[in-house]
This record gives sequence, C-alpha cells and structure tokens, in this order.
Amino acid sequence: MRQDTGVPLPVSVQICTLNEESNIRDCLIAVAANNPEEIVVIDGGSTDQTVKISSDMGARVLQPGRLGLGPSRQLGWCSTKSPYVAFVDADDLIPPTWLEEMLSQLKEGEYEALQSTVRAQLDGSWLANGWDQYFRTSIRPAGATTMVGRPALFTVKSLRAVESPLPSLDEDTHLSHFFEQLGFKQGVGTATAFRKVERSIGANVRKWRSYGRGYKGFVMDHPDRRNALVRHMIWTIPVRRSWPPVFQGHLSQPLFGFLMALSIGVGWLEATRAEKCR
Repeated sequence: MRQDTGVPLPVSVQICTLNEESNIRDCLIAVAANNPEEIVVIDGGSTDQTVKISSDMGARVLQPGRLGLGPSRQLGWCSTKSPYVAFVDADDLIPPTWLEEMLSQLKEGEYEALQSTVRAQLDGSWLANGWDQYFRTSIRPAGATTMVGRPALFTVKSLRAVESPLPSLDEDTHLSHFFEQLGFKQGVGTATAFRKVERSIGANVRKWRSYGRGYKGFVMDHPDRRNALVRHMIWTIPVRRSWPPVFQGHLSQPLFGFLMALSIGVGWLEATRAEKCR
C-alpha cells in the first residue's frame, strides 16, 4: 500500500469512446477516484455530448475521428508521457483501489500486461446475470496467460514495441498475439472491475457478431490460430463456460452461451462472405 495517497499514480488511463454520453460520466468519476496522473479520452467521432462531458470533467480529449479502436489505442499510448497505460472502456466502473492493486500486481509479477477480472453490474435482468456468469467462468486470476482483454494495465515501453498497426476489430487479441511473439509476460490479476452490459438482445447480438468478424479477421492474419478459435466458438463458449453455472442454480446459462456462440458464428460467416466478394 502507498504511504502517500496524495501522489497521483504514474498511469495514463485511456478510454476510447463513440457516443458514450450515457456511460462516460460514471466511468470518469470512477477513474478519477483512483488518482491516476492522467485521464485521456480518445473519441471516434461522437455526435452526442461525450466529448463535452469528458472535457468538462478534466480529461485530456483526443479527437482523431473514426480511426477504429486499434489505431485509436495506439494513438493514445503514443501520446502519453506516463510509464503505464490502463485501457478502460466507457461502460467499465473501477473501484477506488483498482488501479493501485493492478499496478502493484503488475510490478510484483513482472508483467508487461495485466488484465483485471470482470463482473457484470447486476440490474436484475437475465442478460446481466448471463454476462456475470460468463465473466466468472472465463476471466479468472492467472499467473500467466496468452490473452489479455479489458480493462487492463500495460507498460508503455512494451506497447511501443508493437510496430504493426492494430486492426479496428478484436484489437486486444492482436495485441496479445504481438506480446506473445515478443516474449512479454501477460497475466490476469485479482482486482475486479464492473461492467455495464447491453440490456437488449439486439444490442448483444450486434456485439457478438462484431466478435465473430474480429475473430475471422484475426484468423486471416494468423491462419495457425484457426482451429483454436473455431474450438472457442463451438465448444468453449457454449459448453465449457456455460454448463458449470448450471450446477450453481443458473439453469438458463447454456441458452446465453448458445446465443453468444451462434451470433459470433454469424459474424464469422459475414466476414467470410465479405472477403470472398473482394
């Protein structure tokens, strides 16, 4: 634990946004409570009040337009003077000690990238509960991993070692693959963040389809990972991560997993058809 809690942590917390006026205020309040030395909002062309809210609340706002998520993240980490960068999404809520815990564990474990565990912000809905169970079975503290999602903490020197551009979709998978190739240590810590999840089936299906398109794009760049991602879609999501919660009373979790896997598969096929038409 730090003895002088008035000293800001040497971290640039970076949030990529696009029309997030309903989430960004709560996200920024939670981030500010962690006392980072910098908060950066990288906006992708919002037409709502996202930029104004972020600026009014003291964040440094970058407005590169619709670069896509991967290039926006790269712009963010290249723009900071902090030695560490945390990627937080606008729908994430991090507790006041989250950043301190993440930084301590990253240093102690000598990681270059450390993901937080995640829980859904429960609102009594079936979808929020489904996401919460999915997070519980898929994101667990681990001494080492080959995949780091969000929210997460990185050393800036490791991020700047990635010379290739990141794609707009599934940028976290590509980034973790680069880290693996470079021999950088990645892990999942014990600090927990809470995520506001989409409340409608339609919004979730659109999100899952984007996952599928991102997976397909990753496989096109890395054909050797095809079998692993196909197994992830047809086995890991609908079976291995969906059935254990049943034995804890969450009887409809397999339906949630099936809908997720099916939607991801549709997104995969959409990307396949688009590639054939080029």
